[in-house]
Amino acid sequence: MSQLGSGSCQLEIARRGNDNGASKTPTMSGTCPSGTRLRRRLRADGGEDIEAAQRAADGHVRDLAAMDPAQWKAVAEHPDRLDLGNRLDRDGYLATRAGILRLERGVGFDSRCRVRATSLEQQASSIIQALRRRDEARVYDCAEHRRGHAGQTHRRFAGDRFLSNLNLIHQTALFDVARHMPKGAHLHIHYNACLPPRVLLDVAKGMDRMFVTSDLPLVADGDFDKCEMQFSILSPGRETPGDLFSPGYQPRQTMRFADFLTAFPRHYGRATADQWLADKLMFHEEETYGLLQTAAGAWEKFNGRTRMMKGLFNYETAYRRYTRLFLEDLMRDNIQYAEIRPNFMTSNQLYRDDGSGPIDNWGIMRMIIDEVNKFQADVATQGRFFGGLKVIYCTPRVFSPREVEVALDECLRFKKHWPEWIAGFDLLGEEAKGRPLKDFIDQLLAFKKNCAAEGLDIPFLFHCGETLDTGTDTDENLVDALLLGSRRIGHGFALARHPYVMQQMKAHGVCVELCPISNEVLGLTPRVGGHAMYALLANNVHCTVSSDNGTIFRSTLSHDFYQVMVGKADMDLYGWKQLVLWSIEHACLTDGEKDKILRQWEAEWEVFLAWVVERYGAAARDEAE
Repeated sequence: MSQLGSGSCQLEIARRGNDNGASKTPTMSGTCPSGTRLRRRLRADGGEDIEAAQRAADGHVRDLAAMDPAQWKAVAEHPDRLDLGNRLDRDGYLATRAGILRLERGVGFDSRCRVRATSLEQQASSIIQALRRRDEARVYDCAEHRRGHAGQTHRRFAGDRFLSNLNLIHQTALFDVARHMPKGAHLHIHYNACLPPRVLLDVAKGMDRMFVTSDLPLVADGDFDKCEMQFSILSPGRETPGDLFSPGYQPRQTMRFADFLTAFPRHYGRATADQWLADKLMFHEEETYGLLQTAAGAWEKFNGRTRMMKGLFNYETAYRRYTRLFLEDLMRDNIQYAEIRPNFMTSNQLYRDDGSGPIDNWGIMRMIIDEVNKFQADVATQGRFFGGLKVIYCTPRVFSPREVEVALDECLRFKKHWPEWIAGFDLLGEEAKGRPLKDFIDQLLAFKKNCAAEGLDIPFLFHCGETLDTGTDTDENLVDALLLGSRRIGHGFALARHPYVMQQMKAHGVCVELCPISNEVLGLTPRVGGHAMYALLANNVHCTVSSDNGTIFRSTLSHDFYQVMVGKADMDLYGWKQLVLWSIEHACLTDGEKDKILRQWEAEWEVFLAWVVERYGAAARDEAE
């Protein structure tokens, strides 16, 4: 223990002056080290820190020289040419300042893409920067200011709260560019919340055995705001009939969905049933950014919405239709490949359209595979390309160790039966409410041994670090993810606070699945500019961009890429490109699959660059003038 914190120092009060103690001066006595010894120790510690920092800085310069010898070799051989702190004249100072900025940019996460940029990429990047300035002037500066506390007005700006800005984002040229950009691999998608709510609500309208329930009767206006709705496909013997609009309604009595839709206009006038139900499934600005809202409160809202979504999703017609529309949406958003996270658990089974069943996890997998194969065949006949989809086997982190063991066993059997379809294993759910990874160490280590014995590669792809609670079991999931060999980690928001773990993850090639909009809406950061990803990227941690639960957050992957760009003033096309390349590099693909997707992406990237120049080149020139 440091002597500064040993508690061996004792404070004594020595009376001085008259006997009544009118004047008292504290003096120190005890076993504290002398000031001289302490200063000597602090100087030695500081010297070691400086030497370590200098080695790291020199290493950055050597990396630059290896990447671009023509530009950086001389600096690497003579790093003192920056003359840090030695040039006191203005010209020397400014030259040194410019050198530091060049070095910082040179070691940035996007530096390789910048150094290797083609002339077409350079042209497109310049245009995109001009569009950012134009959007700021024509969209955000022209928008009506928002009124805040005590009447204070606030100008609108890109990178402000996502849900507050959504209507403005859709007016920007940069978002149009983001939508057209080929995005590589989408690696963090919860499969029950990928498409707009209307998709499943419209399917549900045609289902004769679809029922709706509430946790309270819908009698007063306030009840419509507070209630938690749920859907379910039921066979006749499982109904418990009730009228949701009657004061005598008991929680979770069932009402046929068609009857609910017919009765709704007689009891609620502020929106149609379609609008009201869709609204119930998505986050709102007021509840997300309210003064007293917390991450725990946001998660409470989130969990209620996932429960509502579940019943719209868990029957055969909806599941198949949803899968097909999801694949179409991936292509519409210019995504070449995806890994989805269905939640495999006994209480999350599918049912047939008449309410019979359930259809077990094997049946769910067969449906996914069947729909993907049909989709890829259709795409091929149209002369188009889609790189495919794989499944990350997921189960809840609130499960007991025995239940997780059963899930791991099934995951291994799935991999043996469908080796090309299973990407990895993960545990889902609110990290702070579920068990930490350390509770499952025995089961997870046994799974790794079983996989090795079978000659199977099923990587862990754990959600972890999705928290602000530093120093807790939740926070320490990052340590266990590292030790268990997780190939990617979901969110990793807390990783930048763990410098050793972060460096070890870099050294072992672990990639972070960034979900910026999700993290903002669920209370980890007030705005994208404060997101931990910029610290991770500054430390050259490999990252990808994902939408997490787009349905609930009103977002697509294009929205997340847009937010990544506007959250950092000097983010540009090269940053986007590096994030996309990392997504393909860290996807759970064979080398052959990866090469095929990468070749297709490169072709689409060239088309995209040409589109940017053709579509917005003139506008960028006007902005420059």
